Amino acid sequence: MPSLAQASLTDAERRTLERLVPLLEEEFGETLRSVWLYGSRARSEPPHEDSDIDLLIVADDAKSDGVGRAYRRIDEAAAGEKLGFMLFSPHVYTPEHVAQRREIRSFFIQEVDRDKIVLYGEP
Repeated sequence: MPSLAQASLTDAERRTLERLVPLLEEEFGETLRSVWLYGSRARSEPPHEDSDIDLLIVADDAKSDGVGRAYRRIDEAAAGEKLGFMLFSPHVYTPEHVAQRREIRSFFIQEVDRDKIVLYGEP
């Protein structure tokens, strides 16, 4: 499985992700199951002007404003790095939702599973 060192990220982006995981642990507590980097950055493709950093966050309480909570923590992790707020694209799902998407062989989840770099938790 690929590591964060292999992802196509700037030093500032990498530092932000490294700071983000503990903040997500604090935010979601024991309900946080996984944090995955996926997409073109995880595939080590050279970023282009509108490349974002795709994150999939799996948490038991994902339905309680999960994306808003993730963006607040991303903003906190990126403080001082001069990164655009919308550079990050978090998706927050429950483990059940991910399992259901895998069961029906969702193209999105297949792509995530193929490319993901596990930043926290379960693969």
